[in-house]
Amino acid sequence: MSILSRGSLEEKLRWTFSLYDINGDGCITREEMTDIVTAVYELMGKFADPNLNQNHEGVRQRVDRMFQKMDGNKDGVVTLSEFLEACNADPQITGGITNLETCF
Repeated sequence: MSILSRGSLEEKLRWTFSLYDINGDGCITREEMTDIVTAVYELMGKFADPNLNQNHEGVRQRVDRMFQKMDGNKDGVVTLSEFLEACNADPQITGGITNLETCF
């Protein structure tokens, strides 16, 4: 909670990366990202995204878009450096992460 509420943008992004990197190997696979996006959807339901459907086709499409944006060398995994670069280049992501400071 301390990192999310008081950490720098880079600390928050590194923490977020570690959340997606379930096995801790330094890379996010499609399977890991799908597991986290699915868990968030199941936890939040239609509040997370009213466009995601019950058969999780929407989850697959979201993961595909995230990989298209983040997997810079198209090797099928997202490294920490690719993740940081993609997130820092996206004002929507940086704005959302920055807004965490006001939530806690």
